[in-house]
Amino acid sequence: MNKDYSVLLENLLGRRYDEALRESIISEAFEESEYADCLKYALEGMQEIDPSYAYKTFHITKRIQEKIEKAFSAINLSVDFRYQGAIQTETHVVLYGGVELLVLAKPTDNKPWNTVSRMAREILEVLSGDLSFKEVDYSNKLDIRLRTMKPTCEVKILPAIWLQNPEYMTSKREIDRGISEYNLTKKTRRKYLPFLNIARINSKDTRCNGGLKKMIRLLCTLQRDAHEPIGLNNYQIGSMLYAIPEKQLKFNPEYSLSLIGVVSAQLNRIITDKNYREKLVSPSEKELVFGPSPLMKEEIQKLKNELDSLVADIQETLRAEGKTLYSEIKY
Repeated sequence: MNKDYSVLLENLLGRRYDEALRESIISEAFEESEYADCLKYALEGMQEIDPSYAYKTFHITKRIQEKIEKAFSAINLSVDFRYQGAIQTETHVVLYGGVELLVLAKPTDNKPWNTVSRMAREILEVLSGDLSFKEVDYSNKLDIRLRTMKPTCEVKILPAIWLQNPEYMTSKREIDRGISEYNLTKKTRRKYLPFLNIARINSKDTRCNGGLKKMIRLLCTLQRDAHEPIGLNNYQIGSMLYAIPEKQLKFNPEYSLSLIGVVSAQLNRIITDKNYREKLVSPSEKELVFGPSPLMKEEIQKLKNELDSLVADIQETLRAEGKTLYSEIKY
């Protein structure tokens, strides 16, 4: 075996541990199936976390939002709040996590990064002295990362600017609204349509019978458990898999492992085909996912290596039973 699945299963159960109930929230199949540990790790890693925990996570985040809202009101700083992140597509792999709170200001001058910097300072001032947080981290100068106590919840806060993008100005639909985020260390700006990205992931997954999101969760699980950090986010992982043709992502619960080969082939194409990788667009079709950055190839290769190791272990186990990834395997 390439991996120690007793450790990996412990990691998975830890991410889904309910401190109040003192138990991990997992599927019935995990308890009832007699599959080898490598299969259970892969199959459970694909599963959606119980939606009730998303509601609890939003409730925790709402309380954080109210703290910020109150502080901003006191200094007459007008902002809007929205949500993005893995929790919006049900692809989060942590019981309380995957939520990103957008704190959005309207553009007021030709130096919007100054507004972002001010918002970040004010948010840090509000939250840094709060003993209900284990961690308040703004070291990347892009988003503020929080870890709450009881329950332990991962929240990101992204100060950003609304875009007056043509799609929204024409349609006036919320789904078409764009935002501009700023990395104040790298002095870079990223413009994108988060709500359209989310909507298209959700829509395509429905047409794929859940196959798209299952594969996103599996890759995010592998990323979490990798020995070496993998510099990809949920949006990038989701975009890579969204580009797979719909018919290839159709999930059949009778053959639960059959999509893994499709995902491996997609990662291989992105790694080996420079033109395809550089021109890969987001679900909104308005943003290059990787562009010309040569660094991203290495990160995708790391993720593929993790997937390949898992696949090799699964295939070794299945061969002993006269089966393949495409055999009937229910979960």
